[in-house]
Amino acid sequence: MTASSLRGLNWFDALSGDATPVSGLPPSLKVADGQLDGQPARFIAVVPDPDNRFPRARQGEVGLLEGWGLAKAVDEVIRADQDQEHKRALIAIVDVPSQAYGRREEALGIHQALAGAADSYARARLAGHPVIALLVGKAMSGPFWPMGIRPTA
Repeated sequence: MTASSLRGLNWFDALSGDATPVSGLPPSLKVADGQLDGQPARFIAVVPDPDNRFPRARQGEVGLLEGWGLAKAVDEVIRADQDQEHKRALIAIVDVPSQAYGRREEALGIHQALAGAADSYARARLAGHPVIALLVGKAMSGPFWPMGIRPTA
């Protein structure tokens, strides 16, 4: 891993501080619930996972696990906050070199995983959640679309 590939993780750690980590997601996703300027927020970042079972997604690329994991992380917030007047902000910390291109990924539906993530972010925004994308590194290709191109800020 190069230093630049750790930008997302470094920013996630700095912004999430003492936030509560969210479990049940792939190791390539860092998700935590905390505060931003005194307001509730969920921090989300895709980070390198050298042990990812999909080799094309080991350097911080967004693949099948990451796409569906992003969708799950965002959907949990939509459900949890559906009856709240003030919705939790979603802070996407973006440093993604690419989507995980590969024959296996294409055959198993990477397009559906990325579309699922994009759909979740769009539904969150429509439900009243502020969606903020912080570009701290690369924002390339397919992953930028669900994580970074649909924010409200």
